[in-house]
Amino acid sequence: MRRNPLIRPSLRIVLLAGAAFAPAVASAQETAVFDDAIVVTAQKREQKLQDIGLSVSAVGGAALDAMGRQDVTALAGQVPSLQVSQYSPTITVFNIRGVSQNDFADSQEAPIAFYNDEVYVSALGAISGQMFDLERVEILRGPQGTLFGRNATGGLVQAITKKPTSTFEGFGTLTVGSYGQIATEGAVSGPLSDTVRARLALTTNHHGGYIENRIGRDIGNSRFFGGRLQVEADVGTNGTLLVKLQGLRNKDETSGGPYTHVGAGFNEDGLGYALGPNEDFWGTCGGCDAFGYRDSDDDPFTGDFDRNGYFDRKFWSVTARYEHDFGGMQLTSLTDYQDLKKRYAEDSDMSPLPIFHYDTAQDLYQLSQELRLSGESDRLTWLGGIYGLKIKTENAYQIDGSAILGFIENYGGTQKTDSIAVFGQAEYKASDQISLIIGGRYSWDWKKYDYAHAENGVTDFVFNSSTNPDLAKQTFKNWSGKIELDYRPVDDVLLYVSANRGTKSGGFGIQAFAPIDPTTLPYDQEVLTNYEGGFKAEFADRMVTLNGSVFHYDYKDYQAFSLDGLSQFVTNRPAKVTGFEGELILRPATGLMLSAFFAHLDTKVKNIRLPAGRVTDREMPQAPEWSVGGMLRYAVPVGPGSLAFQTDWKYDSKQYFSTFNAPIDLEDSHLVGNVRVSFTTEDDRWVIAAFANNVTDKEYRIYNLDLGAVLGLSNQTYARPRWIGGSVTYNF
Repeated sequence: MRRNPLIRPSLRIVLLAGAAFAPAVASAQETAVFDDAIVVTAQKREQKLQDIGLSVSAVGGAALDAMGRQDVTALAGQVPSLQVSQYSPTITVFNIRGVSQNDFADSQEAPIAFYNDEVYVSALGAISGQMFDLERVEILRGPQGTLFGRNATGGLVQAITKKPTSTFEGFGTLTVGSYGQIATEGAVSGPLSDTVRARLALTTNHHGGYIENRIGRDIGNSRFFGGRLQVEADVGTNGTLLVKLQGLRNKDETSGGPYTHVGAGFNEDGLGYALGPNEDFWGTCGGCDAFGYRDSDDDPFTGDFDRNGYFDRKFWSVTARYEHDFGGMQLTSLTDYQDLKKRYAEDSDMSPLPIFHYDTAQDLYQLSQELRLSGESDRLTWLGGIYGLKIKTENAYQIDGSAILGFIENYGGTQKTDSIAVFGQAEYKASDQISLIIGGRYSWDWKKYDYAHAENGVTDFVFNSSTNPDLAKQTFKNWSGKIELDYRPVDDVLLYVSANRGTKSGGFGIQAFAPIDPTTLPYDQEVLTNYEGGFKAEFADRMVTLNGSVFHYDYKDYQAFSLDGLSQFVTNRPAKVTGFEGELILRPATGLMLSAFFAHLDTKVKNIRLPAGRVTDREMPQAPEWSVGGMLRYAVPVGPGSLAFQTDWKYDSKQYFSTFNAPIDLEDSHLVGNVRVSFTTEDDRWVIAAFANNVTDKEYRIYNLDLGAVLGLSNQTYARPRWIGGSVTYNF
């Protein structure tokens, strides 16, 4: 029987509420998902959302708060063409318009870049937990390499934090919810002197495991802490220095490997499929894996794990941003350092037997520096700069099958990345109706890989600049570019056409078993060229907002990830994507807002070699043909305040989880919704809310790893079950 307890209020909770910290909730008059008045920095300068010829969505702070206590995964229900997979805090994978990288090796970078206040975060394991005390989140669809760099091939997600204020203010929220959840978040901000301002934000999230382990500790708990301190100072009369220190901590969680077991066989292509309850594929028992285990019920949130999943992470960063106005020209300097230490472990076979255990460890540091100059005149707006990046990541992996299979595989090593880029973009207003934008970026990447593999303590493969000098050191040079024409026939309508070229650096794969062909470890850079046209329009005194776009991706050397046997491979293949998407928002009456979005994708990856050797074309992973979503929010005055009701829903058609398109990787179409009710006092001081996420308790997968041909099973991760809770917020 699945457990879904709500924590009960107690004296301890009441005492905590006075000092608790959490995001302020939207007032009854605020719109939630999409606001044309939101100012975005999608082109590294402040502009209104409706004034830029980009497919960009901005989710404001009020909307983020209204989503309830969710992480970055909640964005997928609010934005067209966006999918988010976070099957454990160890790795967050964004997919925009079908573009993603599903390789779970810690050393990989993604083609959907994540930024925090214009600073690139390379480590996939450093993304979770950064979504607190935010001004907004910007989601840019399509290549963004000109201004944001070589790993924004398919787009980017950028979190914009709230900055220090010149007046004293703050907020605090306590959230309680299912599985014993107690979550806090909030901030204090104000002046330290006439020229210095500061903001301190804190967050925590603790709850029990939502997957019941019949023979041990439950899986999927949270013990998370986060903090951010920002100090901003005026330097002279025209300069501003902002220093930001951020830290994230996941302490000894059981959130590693939150999987559901299913027995699997494989077809003539070597691709897995789920076994029926009476199908004895392995000669062990009906519906069983190759070792004779079958889960005792159909509940995806119960299991028999002989080992507790484990996740421990320490991440901290420091950023210095200096801006100086020279009058007609502005200098911006961004200096950043990041440090990540992460340990992860899982019970990969999900059974009471010690068959297959998987562990990883990562120690990473990243240093980056960006310098840019920008200026603006009556008709010309321009920007140019230089960017440098250095990454060193040390990664260790272990597969322990010693108890039954008789082997222990230890592998990994050090990867070093050095990158330099120069970039620039200019926008010329030929008239009040027509603007032309041209931009370009040239990047140099140098990567060095030192890798070794050992079985049962005996080293059997070494790959480095001494053993494989032509393979272990790679240099990648490429350019990104943009040309765009904007036409504004009337004030509230913008039409645009553009061609954008983005690149993602090449790299090295991780293979778990010998023999290893050294030529299969390096993979080349990928290039995506997007041809797009779109419009942005407002009608009826801006009570109606309608945006839309159509696009075609010419994808050269797409980095296709596949798991062949138990080893990870990344190979370069041609691909294409064609689609269209739209957003609609209606404000028909005071307090009422309705929004909707849709997206259609037609994707193809060519010349994929399946495990049995057949070569064929496949669909991109996590790329449903249709996605449709919508939200309704209605607020009415009630007594000394206002009462607001909000519900949002999203439908995704069927999709695959891997480039192989294995039968077991196919997830059926599903509809998921959330509900929230809140009361806000007239002075906006207090907000009391109740929410239900995944209100229908829909069971659907967000990740799948096909191990049917080697272990007779599949690692399946389901989205969290229905999550019910409430929060109290105090603003000051």
